[in-house]
Amino acid sequence: MRRLALLGLCLLLLAGCGGKRGEREGDDASRTAETAVNASRAEETAAPTVTPVPTAAPTDTPTPIPTPTPLYMLREEGGNDLIINDDLYDSFTQTEFPLPSAPVVLIYHTHAEEAYRQTRGYAYEETGKDTYKTLDKEKSVAALGEKLKAALEARGFTVIHDDTDVEPPEIKTAYDRSLEVMAKYPEATVFIDLHRNTANVKLKKDDVVMLEGKRCARMFFVVGAGIGSYEGQYDTRHDWQQNYALAKAITQRLRAIDPSFAVDIRLKQNRYNQHVSPYCMLIELGHNANTFEDAENSIPYLADAMAATLVFDRE
Repeated sequence: MRRLALLGLCLLLLAGCGGKRGEREGDDASRTAETAVNASRAEETAAPTVTPVPTAAPTDTPTPIPTPTPLYMLREEGGNDLIINDDLYDSFTQTEFPLPSAPVVLIYHTHAEEAYRQTRGYAYEETGKDTYKTLDKEKSVAALGEKLKAALEARGFTVIHDDTDVEPPEIKTAYDRSLEVMAKYPEATVFIDLHRNTANVKLKKDDVVMLEGKRCARMFFVVGAGIGSYEGQYDTRHDWQQNYALAKAITQRLRAIDPSFAVDIRLKQNRYNQHVSPYCMLIELGHNANTFEDAENSIPYLADAMAATLVFDRE
């Protein structure tokens, strides 16, 4: 009986142990399932994976093209005078202009009636009150053209002087007619349009340079850039820089005699027929406050400066 009781007790104990192990296994299974569910939910709520985009290779930034510096600019709005670029002015360093052969020089006058201040020994009939102009070619700038001709010939040049008065009938179109004068001499390669400037007579009558005891009128060159007053006015654009370089070389030689002998070159918009040749000069020899004698005294110095600048074989 005792053995049977013990056997029954063991069986009861074994049954109890098996139930608890089953409970533990069930709990483990539940926990495993719950972990799987939670992992699935975590995957669903997690931020999407972003594939990194490779950084593009840097591209070369184009070098900005600098704005070109203008060769000149207007001195004042609505005016005709230009201010030349300093660097361009400094680049004109040529002091001699070799010519392939002895040149033929044409002296002419777009404004042949221009004259000088009247004095006791120098009087003329004016074309109008206070115009300082005359039809008398022995008293006008045309007479100085003849004297410049003689001075240049003495220095080896072949010179033609045409004193045709092209101011009538309208001074505004005088350059059209002086161009016709230039065309009459196809053999000419150097052209000198000789003028006299305008000044305040009362203030400028002693505006001279004293050289070797003589009163000498100052002078300056005018260079046209070839800019018309309307589109298409000039059918031919010219190398005005060549004319400017020539004017600068002669100006510098005159200033070597006296720093104030030659006034600054005036660059202007118009063309002044300087498209005809790279050796065109428009010279303002003195002004109407100077006397004729003042201007005449300057001619030998001007001829010397030209002869030293325009170089050719003087056999």
